Amino acid sequence: MSYLSTIDFTEDQAFVDRFQRTMRGDLELSWMDVPRERVACRPENARRGLTFRDLDVGAYGFTEMPELIRENRSFAPRGAAMPEGLPDLQAEVSRKSEVWAYNIEGYYEEAMTRQWNATTDIPWAELQSVDLPEDIGKAYAQLLTFLTEVEMIATDVPAKWMGRLNADFFEVKNFIATQAMDEARHAEIFRKRALSTGWGLMRASAQNEFNLKFLRDADSFAEASLALHLQAEGMVLTLFRFSEYISPTEGDKKLFRLVMQDEARHVGYGMQHLKWVLDHFPERREAIHHHLDEAENFVFGGGYATEVLEPFIILSGKGLKKENIAEGVRITNAFQLKQTDEYFERLAKCGLPERRERSRLWKMVEMRKQTMPA
Repeated sequence: MSYLSTIDFTEDQAFVDRFQRTMRGDLELSWMDVPRERVACRPENARRGLTFRDLDVGAYGFTEMPELIRENRSFAPRGAAMPEGLPDLQAEVSRKSEVWAYNIEGYYEEAMTRQWNATTDIPWAELQSVDLPEDIGKAYAQLLTFLTEVEMIATDVPAKWMGRLNADFFEVKNFIATQAMDEARHAEIFRKRALSTGWGLMRASAQNEFNLKFLRDADSFAEASLALHLQAEGMVLTLFRFSEYISPTEGDKKLFRLVMQDEARHVGYGMQHLKWVLDHFPERREAIHHHLDEAENFVFGGGYATEVLEPFIILSGKGLKKENIAEGVRITNAFQLKQTDEYFERLAKCGLPERRERSRLWKMVEMRKQTMPA
């Protein structure tokens, strides 16, 4: 047992007596006399309803929250009275800049209003009525196996950090809870689609899993967010868009459109978090570059993951014939260049325009462009 009470309440006569008096109607009511800031929060937009932004008032709000949370070390919700004796939960993350993002409250509200169901919102009967050629079916099942791996770690990472954040970061904790749910749904839908192809789950990727382990084992939430939301999910967002393009059926295209809307929200949080950090703590710029150096090294090493690259080529070219492979390579090259370019564009929008020129990944991309046929 990891935690033992310091009191055996059944043997504490003072507690037993107080409980019995309460249940006879002798109420103590001291909690009613605690001085509190009284507010009347109302929806700014009645059609939209009451949002977190409408609650941004006084001590209950987030705008005036300090950078370092010193007072609240417990589960107490921000703005609540904190009596003596609350446990110290030893939150690992108590700096606002580690987690905060512009519009964090908006990302949460969007997540709640755009939920979808992997069981009922996909035309499964229609998908199962389509027989895919063996090469396409196997390639698609392999891509779906890879995506299931990716989405499970994308579930694990935010879930890992939820309990480590200070309770005052209420909006962030709620948002990453929705992200964990989103990613679990993505893993669900990719697993279901892989098994519904008739080919089942194919082969896991060792190289890909080293990349995923890097995400999971980040030393801080800020590092995890930088690598997960901006680098990994940003590139996966481009992958989803291309996967919609090369999908074998209309039902599969719908599947990728649904996961894209969630992924775009996660990337948005990552971008606005990085922008917040750079705006408020520009001295952290070099530390961010150093972390991106290693993250991008794993990205380039992903070329070893033939379990990812080859199915994409086959699906892009629509087969295994020589001319199909040539077309698949052409499309895959274009996709990878687009994927990398969009990644650096996002970093520039966040306030890191110099990243492109500093990055070894970009240098490799430039070298690759020179070797490609015109």
